[in-house]
Amino acid sequence: MGKLVVLTLLGVGLALVGERFVAFRERINAFRDLEPVEPPNCHLIEGIENGSEDIDILPSGLAFISSGLKYPGMPSFAPDEPGQIFMMDLNEQNPRAQALTISDGFDKTSFNPHGISTFIDKDHTVYLYVVNHPHMKSTVEIFKFEKQQRSLVHLKTIEHELLQSVNDIVALGPEQFYATRDHYFTSHFLSLLEMFIGLQWTYVLFYSPREVKVVAGGFSSANGITVSLDKK
Repeated sequence: MGKLVVLTLLGVGLALVGERFVAFRERINAFRDLEPVEPPNCHLIEGIENGSEDIDILPSGLAFISSGLKYPGMPSFAPDEPGQIFMMDLNEQNPRAQALTISDGFDKTSFNPHGISTFIDKDHTVYLYVVNHPHMKSTVEIFKFEKQQRSLVHLKTIEHELLQSVNDIVALGPEQFYATRDHYFTSHFLSLLEMFIGLQWTYVLFYSPREVKVVAGGFSSANGITVSLDKK
């Protein structure tokens, strides 16, 4: 009788593991066979190969690119170099990526940029909101873009207990944004286990100086985010 119970429990356990594996494989589509496609008019942009993660393009054609991301469980192509923000002018015939200098007073050595978003105020000043992971924590950095100097002036670092494991961000206005949390556990092993089991603990956060709250939840992994042009 005891052996039958053990075998039954083992069978149920293996069945659950098998079901979770199939569900996990379907979610990440890791075993799909894809036909190679050569996109027309595309070429490699040199200088941004070290973990470029996000891009945001202004109506004027200026593009900002975060590069150098170091994240648990992901290979780092330049582990000893800090991250950077690059700019490209897509109006040029052969646009090239140029690293933007960052003002003094900001810890550039631990800069680890992830998702980025731009905001343009009524005076046409461009602000860049950057998800940063200094020492594997999560902050949001606000910069002002100086076009003539091709530089970023650091204005503020935003920290909050709900800003954990932040992936992406979309700016709405002065110090207002939505941000996504892509995993719950900080341990790489536990975060993988979280995805494998299918725990739906991650969320979308709204931040403003007056209010910080979770506005959507129940995601296995909340990744990129954007809003419509009318901001509705």
